[in-house]
Amino acid sequence: MSSLSPSMMPGLTNTNGIHHTMNFGPETPSSVNGVNPCSPAATITEATRQVLVVALSQITSFGGRKNSFQFSAPAHLRGQPNENARSLPSTADLQRYVGAYVTYFQPHLPFLHLPTLSFDVPASQINSARQSGMVGGRGCLMLSMAAIGALYEMDHAVSREIFELAKKMIQLYLEERRKADVRKADMRKAGVADSGHATSEKSVHTPVWLVQAMLLNVIYGHNCGDKTAGDIAATHCAALVSLSRAAGLLRPPNGTQPDDLTSSDDTPMADMWLNGGVQDISDEQREWISWRITEERKRTLFTVFALSSLLVSAFNHTPALTNSEILLELPCEEDFWACDSAASFNAKGGVKAASQNLMLFHDALGELLRTSEKQHMHNGYSNGGAPSATLKPSTFGCFVLINALHNYIWETRQRHHNKLWTNEETETMHRHIEPALKAWQEAWASNASHSLERPNPFGFSAFSADSIPLLDLAYVRLFVNLSRSKEKFWQRDYEGMAEEISTGSEIVQHAEHSPGPHGEASSGASEHASEATGSSAHSHFGDTPPSSGGSPGFAKVLVAAGGGVQQQQMGSMSAPLQQQTTMAPGTTSKRERHLRKAAFYAADSLSMSDKLGVTFADFTSRELPLQSAMCAFDCAQVLAEWVATVQERVGAYLGILGRDEVDYSQVPGIMLLEEEDIKLLIKIQEVLQSAEMKMSYEAGMVGLQGLAVQQRSLAEEPGGFGARILRITSFMLDNAAVWPMTHLMARSLETQASHMRARAEASVMQRV
Repeated sequence: MSSLSPSMMPGLTNTNGIHHTMNFGPETPSSVNGVNPCSPAATITEATRQVLVVALSQITSFGGRKNSFQFSAPAHLRGQPNENARSLPSTADLQRYVGAYVTYFQPHLPFLHLPTLSFDVPASQINSARQSGMVGGRGCLMLSMAAIGALYEMDHAVSREIFELAKKMIQLYLEERRKADVRKADMRKAGVADSGHATSEKSVHTPVWLVQAMLLNVIYGHNCGDKTAGDIAATHCAALVSLSRAAGLLRPPNGTQPDDLTSSDDTPMADMWLNGGVQDISDEQREWISWRITEERKRTLFTVFALSSLLVSAFNHTPALTNSEILLELPCEEDFWACDSAASFNAKGGVKAASQNLMLFHDALGELLRTSEKQHMHNGYSNGGAPSATLKPSTFGCFVLINALHNYIWETRQRHHNKLWTNEETETMHRHIEPALKAWQEAWASNASHSLERPNPFGFSAFSADSIPLLDLAYVRLFVNLSRSKEKFWQRDYEGMAEEISTGSEIVQHAEHSPGPHGEASSGASEHASEATGSSAHSHFGDTPPSSGGSPGFAKVLVAAGGGVQQQQMGSMSAPLQQQTTMAPGTTSKRERHLRKAAFYAADSLSMSDKLGVTFADFTSRELPLQSAMCAFDCAQVLAEWVATVQERVGAYLGILGRDEVDYSQVPGIMLLEEEDIKLLIKIQEVLQSAEMKMSYEAGMVGLQGLAVQQRSLAEEPGGFGARILRITSFMLDNAAVWPMTHLMARSLETQASHMRARAEASVMQRV
């Protein structure tokens, strides 16, 4: 066993805070005296806060403004801040909240360059015109960061107030930008401005900090749990992409001086550039500044792209930014991005080293999607293994590409919207996308700094592990279509969501209306087709054919060691046996078989998360990204629906699975359940028992009697496996407590659990 051995997993991350190489924030911001001097939080001073007070004092309660903005407020305003200004937390609290953002949120979306991010306002500049950068730029960004940080500090009410303040300041700047654009248009009509001047004006009024501040605001709005704020954030998502275009973030760098340095960036480096100080710095310093600005622009755009993709997965929103619109190279490795000076950057090899393995996004995605074609060509000439992987994306690059594959799955389904799928179309989709997912796995594992563990055992950020829940979701979504249920979730229609999953026509729309020969399940044909492609279709991570329903997961992980690559077994992620060639007619439906494939992936995802100690039942829930909640949410639903489908078929003979004692090796169990069914039921039971054990331990540690009683009721759930897995997942998400959206997930799972209980009870009404 490697260091990933499950025997050491339960205590893996329970005693220490999450570790990051960048280490910019305190491990636990609320538990230390002062602020880490390396964190941007340390640059927040009383002068910073006073500048914000002045700005907020000039915003009316209706979201407008009192007059033309003045950067030196009148004495009566300084003495009597309005309600907006009074809502602003103290300097110490702002430091604490930004510190929490740096510690808990930034590692999961590292698009801000923390070493050069400063919120300090020197006393000599408080009343200067240059202060506008602080008011409009760093101020907006700081408030957006603080709103998220306050969530991690469990100050939810304060967090919402800061979010509203940040939104008002962003709206204020957007209104100023609109007015400036109107003036520019008027000048153009009058013949005052030429095209060159127009381009410059565009840059001036679309700074990157505005995109960054609005990006964080949109993320908050979608996940704060408030329906109105979510609807506003949904409309702002399109505006966010428009701002990104206006800022030129979608355009590849052309080698010229970045716009951010010449006009709109308000960092200390830009101040130096604008004030002529750039003439006094070395070529190496100038090169690093230019590289840093370009990389930050790229990372900001890819974070907008990732947000768009996550909203597709979470709520079935139409992508605000599609794969075809991205023309940039993938981001660099995190150790280059963490450099705090030109000296440290050049010590690692500078721009040449940072760009060594970079590929255009379009080329990298195309490489993944051509995997099936390359395997087919390779098998025509050789009986050997799959072609060696040449794709070596960075950690951020892997994150971007798995989001792009989610987009691709969604787009593939959209091309069949309201149409019936045939066996051939289903198999074609699986044969095309599944090898791409396995190729992504190989690319991810080829990076020696990547690990599933939290904290990362190699001393790097845990960001590499953040892509794995998205990989698990991609495998699940390949076999079941949850789009309609996600729309119901966005509408807060939990009853409709439960109905859609249980009886909806699209969840496995390609399963029921495309009969195979002699009523044979389409999955069998898919498996034989997969096997026909030869051994190159097999992944380094598993031993089963891509469509056999086995675990995709990381049954074998490529671990760089001793100059070579060794395969190390990670756990007991069992795969189902090969489909039986004969079975009793009508034993299982095509829908059930497709659900079982997705359920195996879901069970393996939950099982591995449990072994690694990275579930919401563990102490590290504050360090888990939002996609971990999404993954647990979807996996629980898919598993429960598969159990309910089996339950309705066998309930009259076996009773309620997970409540009544069943001997799977004896009649009637051995006649009604295939070996794959039994394996999956056993795996579900193991996952549930482990989760219940962890929750009981936690209740004993904190000494909450009510919590212990609630957990006992979960274990005694009369609805069997389906209702239990939904209720336990609901309990864990509800206690995650950081993002309010997880509470909504918990409510919807409770509603679905009630439906599962009713279905289970109905299935045994006519028990033989």
